[in-house]
Amino acid sequence: MRAALALAVACVVAPPALARGDDVLVHAELDPLTFANGGYGGQLGIHHPALHGVRVAIASFSLHVPDLVSQLGGNDGFDLRVRPSGAIYVLYYLEPRGRDGLCFGGSMQYLRLRYGHDAAPGEHADVGELSPQAIVGYQWHPFHNGFYLQPWLALGVALTHDGDAVVGGHRYSELPISPFFTVNIGSEQAL
Repeated sequence: MRAALALAVACVVAPPALARGDDVLVHAELDPLTFANGGYGGQLGIHHPALHGVRVAIASFSLHVPDLVSQLGGNDGFDLRVRPSGAIYVLYYLEPRGRDGLCFGGSMQYLRLRYGHDAAPGEHADVGELSPQAIVGYQWHPFHNGFYLQPWLALGVALTHDGDAVVGGHRYSELPISPFFTVNIGSEQAL
């Protein structure tokens, strides 16, 4: 959480981003939700003018999934952790770079999941999962410099599993579509 706060303070006091239409923009983002849930989340990316509104990024993250979410769909007693995992994001921004506006796109993530169950203390099942997500978000620049907030919603599905989510005879029933919502804190600057 300290890292997220430090980035937010640094971005707010940073000089305005003087990006022209032909500038290459780079960004760094933190996800406070992951820090608040015992993990981390960050991403680095590029918004090149040749990509015509498309921004590409790589991310790494981990978190403890709150029981309210992990126990949906009849999964009472399960505990779910996302161990250090990664993703590639490709988002299209409807407004010109550096302006407030909607974005949409997707990601491909490789999740390293660890399942536990209250009825089997000390036991766990590790599962690897390849999961694409559809994403919609909004980027807001409250101070009209490189700092921004980006709330976003993702809906994902599991394509492949490496391992079984069975702990102490209890099988985890994955939702057919997995939702995720957060608000990222970021800074975008011209190179």
